[in-house]
Amino acid sequence: MQELPSTGNRRTKRPGTPRAVWGGLVARLTGSRRTTPLPPNSSSASIARSFVRSVLIEWDLTAMEPDASLVATELVTNGLLHGGGTDSISITATGRHLRIAVADRAPERPPRRQYHELTAEGGRGIALVEGVSDAWGTTRLRLHRGKSVWCDLKI
Repeated sequence: MQELPSTGNRRTKRPGTPRAVWGGLVARLTGSRRTTPLPPNSSSASIARSFVRSVLIEWDLTAMEPDASLVATELVTNGLLHGGGTDSISITATGRHLRIAVADRAPERPPRRQYHELTAEGGRGIALVEGVSDAWGTTRLRLHRGKSVWCDLKI
């Protein structure tokens, strides 16, 4: 019986490994940004989800669509309920993260995480965003009144 040669702990590099694919994706997307205006009414959540879906298809990131759509919907809903209306949604590829940001019209009311009873009808939006994303925060906008509430999702 003939023995097969031992490969030990040696790693072989093959073309198309996840690392090679990942490097190409990051290089292609870094600095990419898409923005669309949102109406200040309840249709903006649906528009935001469609926008997120189309951008992720364009960037070949469709696996991120469920989480990205969830956080986009929550940020838009919070902008409508607590931010005086929404202005726009932006998606930016920043290195290894996808940043989703929603601009609203209220600079003085940054969102706060609230804890509600399990039977409450609302109050879990920012907790959902916090649970799904790597980071989230707010940025005051200088060009017009309002702020941007953003979150980062790992690509």
